[in-house]
Amino acid sequence: MRILRYAWRGLYVLIAFPLAVLYGLGISVRNWLYDKGILPSYHLSRTIVSIGNLTLGGSGKTPFALYLIGWLQSRRISVGYLSRGYGRRTKGFLEVSLYSPQATNSYGDEAFLTKARYPDIPVAVCEDRVKGAQELFRMYPTLQVLILDDAYQHRRIRRDLDILIIDMQRPIWKDWLFPLGRLREPLHAYKRAHLLILNRKTSATPSKKLRWEKPALTFRYVAEQLISAAENHPSLPVETLRHRSVIAFCGIAHPESFYDTLREAGAYIVRRMSFADHYLYREADIFEIRREFRRYQKQLGITDLLLLTTEKDLFRLNGLGMLGLLNELPLYAVQIAMKPSNPSEADTLLHKFFGNLAQT
Repeated sequence: MRILRYAWRGLYVLIAFPLAVLYGLGISVRNWLYDKGILPSYHLSRTIVSIGNLTLGGSGKTPFALYLIGWLQSRRISVGYLSRGYGRRTKGFLEVSLYSPQATNSYGDEAFLTKARYPDIPVAVCEDRVKGAQELFRMYPTLQVLILDDAYQHRRIRRDLDILIIDMQRPIWKDWLFPLGRLREPLHAYKRAHLLILNRKTSATPSKKLRWEKPALTFRYVAEQLISAAENHPSLPVETLRHRSVIAFCGIAHPESFYDTLREAGAYIVRRMSFADHYLYREADIFEIRREFRRYQKQLGITDLLLLTTEKDLFRLNGLGMLGLLNELPLYAVQIAMKPSNPSEADTLLHKFFGNLAQT
């Protein structure tokens, strides 16, 4: 069996390597055409901020967008958020409403989570970023800053600030171009960014001194509170997790970062259930989660066992109409935030980019 696995890996590399080379050439030509102005990009009249990454899958784009929105709001800078709405079942421009039926199906996880955290800012989805940005500016003429989610490779809109998120648990310098690896662009494309965010995710992530040609800030994940899935139930402090037995499930790109955050908060995970990124839960999945919860509760005799998931998963379950199947269980979403390792350094650097707006 081991020989067969090695043979399969060798065959995959043999096939994927030339495809990765061709893919890299195509991306490099596309970037060159934009750099030379041959492919057009649109200049909009407001400050445009792009948040993205070089890899497929999650790296912390949405948590950092939430941090940046909060930072801008604290300085009275009006900000909006635009996503293409990955995973939604709708088309065209839509402004996100918290009261829309099947909201996550209409808008996607990231946009709905952003609106839930910051209900007073305009949040929209549109697969055509140019059209979406123009529509938002028409609807909200006083907007000063527009954040484009997952838009590092989207170059049709000129940006005033390109922020690149780097997952330090899966460093880009150890990866390969798709389909051989997870890189969307060649490694040197990081130099297009104005600011690098080195996401350590948890304090257990080993730090490494690296020389970058761009300004860089280090961030990590922090669990802030537990949000009850039951209506009118209060949130719990994150200290509740200390020495507490939990069952955790999620459908995100890198579930280990979620589990690591729970462990750092002091939780003892007795069972992990991981699903695909942006997973659309079925009734069979919910029944399996219920069975596992009851089984561990009975076998281990744990009377205060908690069921934990991410905010994205909680919103997705709600949008799919699945929460009612779990309403008798103590289900909580763990609200996770990105925090700078050096807050004063982060404030100073961000003020260099946005200080002129804060003074208007």
